[in-house]
Amino acid sequence: MRVLSYGEILWDIIEGQPYLGGAPFNGAAHLAKCGADTYMISRLGKDELGKRAFSDAQKIGVHTTYIQWDEEHPTGTVDVFLNEGQPSYTIHPKVAYDFIDFATLEDAGLLSERFDVFSFGSLVQRDDVSRTTLHRLLEHVQARHFFYDVNLRKDCFTKEIIHASLSRCTILKLNDEEVIVLSELLFGQEMDEVTFCRQIVDRYGEKVFVITLGAKGCLIYQEGKMESVAGQKVEVVDTVGAGDSFSAAFLFKYLQHGDAVTAANVANQVGGFVASSRGPIPPYSDGIRRTLGI
Repeated sequence: MRVLSYGEILWDIIEGQPYLGGAPFNGAAHLAKCGADTYMISRLGKDELGKRAFSDAQKIGVHTTYIQWDEEHPTGTVDVFLNEGQPSYTIHPKVAYDFIDFATLEDAGLLSERFDVFSFGSLVQRDDVSRTTLHRLLEHVQARHFFYDVNLRKDCFTKEIIHASLSRCTILKLNDEEVIVLSELLFGQEMDEVTFCRQIVDRYGEKVFVITLGAKGCLIYQEGKMESVAGQKVEVVDTVGAGDSFSAAFLFKYLQHGDAVTAANVANQVGGFVASSRGPIPPYSDGIRRTLGI
């Protein structure tokens, strides 16, 4: 199983403690922990945090072939504030991952490679450089599936970014709050999940929809049918990275057998485990390893 993830590598500063993260990297790390052959496209500053991130990515098992170095901009950081386990963020602008260069990737031979899935999100598209690189990759990368995790962050997305991303993805993952935001942004009115999915299909074509509901689990919509998948009751420590681990587990199982509902059930268990642990990429318990079949 070959996975290509595009986007931010950064450090989440949680209660003064740095944790390596960024949604695309968290997803890549969890996929690597599952045993997938995972490649990360990103950009790091030539600073201590960048060097540490690069080394840690290699230790986790994420291929660093397509990670670039930036001599002008620092490695990304985010200040995370927790309220009863729920995070709020201060995301610093003009950092290395905002300037991912397409020509460097082309020279590295990326476009001749084939992947099972190409995963991307919204935050990395806030700057013209990385957004343009992503759009060119979406036109040329050879992949069976294109996974878009909406993952909205305040002041880091536009209607144009969402529209372009929906036009290219084959699997769409978002949460119930993002359904409301996108239905109002794209269609001018608040919609329930089924109506939203139908409207997206009408405008952008068939997709597999994964709508997360927090502790309540998630919804799967495909081929005109919505199914509910129950969540896991856990004692929340922090939810940073839980959604990314959900995405990774979903992709890992879905790519194995093509059953979205079964994959979502596994993903709920993995996401619940990460939410009950400190940090976005905790060691897996034996139970979670059995659940994933690794």
